[in-house]
Amino acid sequence: MTKIPPNAADVVPPSNGPENGRREDFEFELLEAERALRKLLTREAGQRYWLRWIAVGAGCLVIVGMASLLWHLAHIVFWGPFVLVGPAFSVAMLVTPILSITTITVALFVGAFRKFEDKDIDTMSSGIAGAASFMRGS
Repeated sequence: MTKIPPNAADVVPPSNGPENGRREDFEFELLEAERALRKLLTREAGQRYWLRWIAVGAGCLVIVGMASLLWHLAHIVFWGPFVLVGPAFSVAMLVTPILSITTITVALFVGAFRKFEDKDIDTMSSGIAGAASFMRGS
């Protein structure tokens, strides 16, 4: 008669020695660390999601606020065919809210969706210097 080979669990009996207990404790601590890491990663993703929506809401609020300011200033400065202020002031009253809407919205959306990097500061400063030189006419 042929003998059935033993199962692997039957061949190597589990030891109840101190090294087995330490190994189980180590594996338990490793599983706990993995669970904590997974929990932190999901929490970070949730925070990123909510911060993006907050940035979108703040951007929309800025757009609405500046648009209402633009509407208000346009109706105070211009009364039909009458312009109550000088031409430079009237242009500034219309251009300033539009520039503010554009700048703040772009900054909020870049910060929320792409994150600011060190090169963005250099790009922004060179863009501001270029715009200033363009406005001066040089």
